[in-house]
Amino acid sequence: MKRLSREGRESHKNCCKVGVVMRIVNRQSQIANRKLGFTLIEILLALSLLSVISVVTYLTFNTSLRAWKKGTSMTDNLHHGDYVVEQLEMALRSMYYPESRPGNMYGFWHEDNGSDESASDVISWVKLGTSLVGADCSFVDSPHRVKFYLDTDDEGRSVVTVKAWQLLGQPEEFDPEEDVEAFHLSRKVIGFDCRAAYRIMDDEIDWSDEWEETNRIPTVVEITLYLEPAEEGGEPALMTRIIGIPVGPRTRGVK
Repeated sequence: MKRLSREGRESHKNCCKVGVVMRIVNRQSQIANRKLGFTLIEILLALSLLSVISVVTYLTFNTSLRAWKKGTSMTDNLHHGDYVVEQLEMALRSMYYPESRPGNMYGFWHEDNGSDESASDVISWVKLGTSLVGADCSFVDSPHRVKFYLDTDDEGRSVVTVKAWQLLGQPEEFDPEEDVEAFHLSRKVIGFDCRAAYRIMDDEIDWSDEWEETNRIPTVVEITLYLEPAEEGGEPALMTRIIGIPVGPRTRGVK
């Protein structure tokens, strides 16, 4: 076997070293290139995670928005309900009945039309003062009869409606149903229920769902408003108040 010269052996060693160095450099280059890129699985996982985060963010935002709208609607409905109840309470407490006991001309009238959220009772009484009619009313200081009931507007929505007219000095052909213009208080009330009583025995109230004593006025009246639901398909909110009538006891002995 032919032996290499010293120079050949040195050259061979140098070539081997260069080869080793090149392999190391190529290996490191491959590793670096692999670190700079993404595999298909990594991309798919990233997209899936981004989708989940987007869905969760949307659902959270949508839930918060619905809760905010529901809360705003409920607050608005309660504001309308409070206004109607306050006006109705002041008007009922301003009920007027003279000492002469003139029969049903000054009596309390009540028509019962249900007892749940679809209730649409009608009540009417004689009163004094600005409640329900306003300070600009021409007959605010004289006895006038008011009628409180639910009607429907042009869009078919329930609306709290009031009619008011001066009790005395009307022509013979006067008809409040035809001659008195109604005005609206609120479109947030979908039901109105009322019951009245003039007997209170042993702290128990003898309620009447339909007041038939048109020549009397009650001692106490309970009103219930059913407010429009805060969201479609929801339950209506309830507002109930029991109102004492100051002049009611005068009519207990009226026949």
